[in-house]
Amino acid sequence: MLKYLLLILLVAAVWYGWRYVNRKPASKPPAPTQPAQDKPAPKAVVEDLKPCPVCGTYMVTGPDQPPGQTCGRPECRPA
Repeated sequence: MLKYLLLILLVAAVWYGWRYVNRKPASKPPAPTQPAQDKPAPKAVVEDLKPCPVCGTYMVTGPDQPPGQTCGRPECRPA
């Protein structure tokens, strides 16, 4: 029984040794390229939010919306 165990260990050692010797070198990630200087970065659009006075759901505010306006959901009706 010990002969079989030693044979299996020897085969495993040779197998993993062979794989270790013949492994491929780790590839390095490509160097980062410089972004094009002629294209400006896209601007982020930011909008202010305010809570609905009735239900508290946040909604977009804007200059064309009157103060105290509800969010417009059917279950949100001012009392």
